[in-house]
Amino acid sequence: MNIIRWSARIIGTLMVAFTLLMLIGEMFEGRNSAASEPNIYNIITFVVWGTGLAGLILALWKEGLGGLISLLCFIILNILVAANPTPGSGYSPVFLLYMLPSILYILYWWLKRNKKHE
Repeated sequence: MNIIRWSARIIGTLMVAFTLLMLIGEMFEGRNSAASEPNIYNIITFVVWGTGLAGLILALWKEGLGGLISLLCFIILNILVAANPTPGSGYSPVFLLYMLPSILYILYWWLKRNKKHE
């Protein structure tokens, strides 16, 4: 069970760190494209993605709650990205990888919970 927990922690922390580095890089680069214009779709996508990342951070302490929040947000994120109205941008299955640590956190929480009831 500890392997599941530590795998989720390491993968989730690396994903949060990588995403923050990419965000900082995009902010410094200051792109002027249609995809970077603040419209309602981009704002909703950003908020959902940020909430999912916050769920991964919460899962470091509360595996079940943080895993559930991040999983739901990343499912919504995948739906939003797949339905992207911006011309020239497409869906990438890489977004599915964000669900991996969420699933591992929920699995760990469920196994830990069932072990206590035995």
